[in-house]
Amino acid sequence: MKIAILVPFYNEEKNLISFIKEWETFLNLKKKFRNNLLFFFIDDGSYDNSVLEIKKNIKKLKYKVVRKKNSGHGYTCKFGYKLIVKKYKHYDYLLQIDSDNQCDPKYISRLYELIKTKKYNFIFGYRKKREDGFLRFVISRIMSFTLFIKKFLYIKDLNTPYRIMKISELQKVLNFLKQNKSYDKIELYNCVVSYGIKKTNTINWININFRNRYYGKSKYNFSKMFKMYINFILKI
Repeated sequence: MKIAILVPFYNEEKNLISFIKEWETFLNLKKKFRNNLLFFFIDDGSYDNSVLEIKKNIKKLKYKVVRKKNSGHGYTCKFGYKLIVKKYKHYDYLLQIDSDNQCDPKYISRLYELIKTKKYNFIFGYRKKREDGFLRFVISRIMSFTLFIKKFLYIKDLNTPYRIMKISELQKVLNFLKQNKSYDKIELYNCVVSYGIKKTNTINWININFRNRYYGKSKYNFSKMFKMYINFILKI
């Protein structure tokens, strides 16, 4: 079972060092599927030493670095989805995670066991416990509630970054989303994909603990998040 791991990043040199060390340490203990993983580090126009630190610190992980102009996290995820779906169809699943160490590697063991059964096309991590602040928890819940009011679809964690998706089925979802051009202008593209999956398929959930960032602060403060939230609700 081959898994392409999408890791979008922007100026995360310190976090990426910790990210790589933690994943390498974890996967040294999980050799049964380590060789089936390929990490795609998608650089959203970083101007720090993020790319250098990736190349310097990776010892055993199979990886690729893809660089692009800065466009924001959501559009970078979209870029990564399309790249992997188009050029890496020989992989079975796409796992998306963040680069700031909020996504604990331990959950991949459970995801791997679940997808081996071939019963699940989409499994999302429900951030039941969040260490990154109560405000973000509230915003996530408001987004889910507002989408339910507008579309009569309930997705309990729309923007979770810990999600594994069967690539052949993800392709169908992306094709479905292409039918509405307004979706291309929504920066919260993870939410758009969640909506597309819910409309055409089933989302299965596992509970996860979403950690706080190891270093630095997210550039998405309350003001930016609120604007993106309004943009999503108006255009979806």
